[in-house]
Amino acid sequence: MWVLEELVGKVTLIYGVAGSGKTNLCFWTLSRGPGTGLYISTEGPVPLDLLPRYGLVWGDRLFVKEVFSVEDLTVELLEMYVNSSLSKFRGICIDSVNAHYRYEAIWRADAGRLLNTALAILSQVASSRGSYVILTAQVREEEGEEVPSGYEILEFWSDTVVKITKSGSKRIIEWLKPSSLKGRKAVFTISSRGLEFEL
Repeated sequence: MWVLEELVGKVTLIYGVAGSGKTNLCFWTLSRGPGTGLYISTEGPVPLDLLPRYGLVWGDRLFVKEVFSVEDLTVELLEMYVNSSLSKFRGICIDSVNAHYRYEAIWRADAGRLLNTALAILSQVASSRGSYVILTAQVREEEGEEVPSGYEILEFWSDTVVKITKSGSKRIIEWLKPSSLKGRKAVFTISSRGLEFEL
């Protein structure tokens, strides 16, 4: 089962193919967590149409931002960290954290450093403030990927790593890290009512 208490104080990486349910899982988790949540989209407009499924309202316990590059993400997080606004959020979701890295790593020599800096900030906030951080990462099946680009960096900074796969209408979460949870699974479905776990 996906247990919110197990995420507190940690960075959790969720990866899977497009449409596997990563964004819905983010919103489901943010809707059940205490305090205020922050959702940062790196893949265009925030999917506001999903918010009513989870009883979320932009500006009321949920703040959203859009960023358009690895540098954009890092600068945004650094500014929020320095002015202490990042620490007010109990839940933080970056969806998806590697969207720009996969391409920028080809032509930007500092892409890895920028991504490491962003993740170091998030790790510090999670561990020191008792917040939880969720990173989603997309696997490009059409490009032959089995793990997301930047996986070594993402895995290094993540306390928990899970993979989501699709099986018909069901989504299966499989834990890969930590070793104590490796092989554990949870199953959920997505409908107009939102995300529902099988017991």
